[in-house]
Amino acid sequence: MHNDPHSYNSLRILSQSENGYIGQCSCCDHYNFVFGNALFIFTEDGLTGFHSVLYNKCYFQKLEEPLPHGKNHLLLSPIPNFMLSFDSSEMEEIKNLFQEALLALEIDKIFSYKK
Repeated sequence: MHNDPHSYNSLRILSQSENGYIGQCSCCDHYNFVFGNALFIFTEDGLTGFHSVLYNKCYFQKLEEPLPHGKNHLLLSPIPNFMLSFDSSEMEEIKNLFQEALLALEIDKIFSYKK
């Protein structure tokens, strides 16, 4: 990782909360979504696609009864028997992160279009 051109200094933070952030890498234009100990790296299309997944009951399932630690939302993954779990407040926090980040990107597009 020492030869990696990426650094934390090259991230432009688009949105942040107590448990995570979404940042845009100035080196490669990819987007980092960090929440707790999970890191997802997206293209812009992937970022907007994941935002859609947040509202899709096929991928994010709400449990009728929470797991023993109170998590009541599951994100299904393409890896068999691997899921991420969140509670309702974490889901709202994640949705807010994505809404803020996508709004920031829309504002960027508006201002770059007018130049």
